[in-house]
Amino acid sequence: MFRRQLIWILFLGFFFVSCQGSYSQPTPLVSNPANPTSFSTPTFTLAETPTPAHTPTPAVTFGSAVSVIFVSDLQSLPVHAHPGEDTEVIGYLEANQTNIPTSGNYQVADERLWVEIQIPQGGFGWVDAQNITSTYAADQFCSNPQIQGFTTSILDIFEQKDGERLAEVVSPIHGLRVRTHWSDAEVFLGNHQQISYLFTDPTVYIFGIDKLSQVPLQGTFSEIVYPLLLDVREGGFETCNTLQQGLAADWVSGFIQWPFEYANLNYLARFRPAPPDNELNWRMWAFGIEWINQQPYLTVMVHYQWDF
Repeated sequence: MFRRQLIWILFLGFFFVSCQGSYSQPTPLVSNPANPTSFSTPTFTLAETPTPAHTPTPAVTFGSAVSVIFVSDLQSLPVHAHPGEDTEVIGYLEANQTNIPTSGNYQVADERLWVEIQIPQGGFGWVDAQNITSTYAADQFCSNPQIQGFTTSILDIFEQKDGERLAEVVSPIHGLRVRTHWSDAEVFLGNHQQISYLFTDPTVYIFGIDKLSQVPLQGTFSEIVYPLLLDVREGGFETCNTLQQGLAADWVSGFIQWPFEYANLNYLARFRPAPPDNELNWRMWAFGIEWINQQPYLTVMVHYQWDF
């Protein structure tokens, strides 16, 4: 009897171990090759519409053309022969490449969404959806009634600390990231599911370096970023794909700019001018907006103020 029980215990232990899953790391970007726009020349065929292992929530569709985002000017985006990080790389897209046709095929691999694109030199390949967004002409974006007053809605959500409403407007693919200075590194605040807890999140981030003290700008989102957002809610005005510039915007470069990694994202800016008696006290936030499922979603927030 004891021997039979021992056999069953060993069998069940082996079964549970064999059923454990694994987690795959994000697809790595690569440093720019000598010729980032050149592709190898195998024979390509359009893949049949795949059946995903699961459907992302919400189901995501891009437009008929996409553009590269979140890739620095020193890197390129790999194009794979099949969905998945470990599949053959058949070429690269430049960091600022735009208007790349899609086939309409999607597939989940490595727990990430992959999108089939048409390679400029011919044929088809797959890219990680984390680094693409729907192409949307700037003039059409700014004239779309869906984004009129969008910054007011966003700032109302922040003022009310409404995590559920914030999750509804944050990108279901790319989540939300922030820069407290346009030239600083971005801080990823969370994905579509995590972002509803942002206002109570105890995570301490290093958002950059304080220009005056030269010490890390360190704290939670509510401690560091939240007050800066509320400062443009009253007395600010909205612009589209345009950055207003107050006095002493940047002593080093003499100008401010929309970060390179976000160049293919349209944005709405909220500028609060300086009062007459304090010309340095101006502030601006720019909100990167992308189009998914024919709806606008927030995915980037960039802060600007007087610099020294």
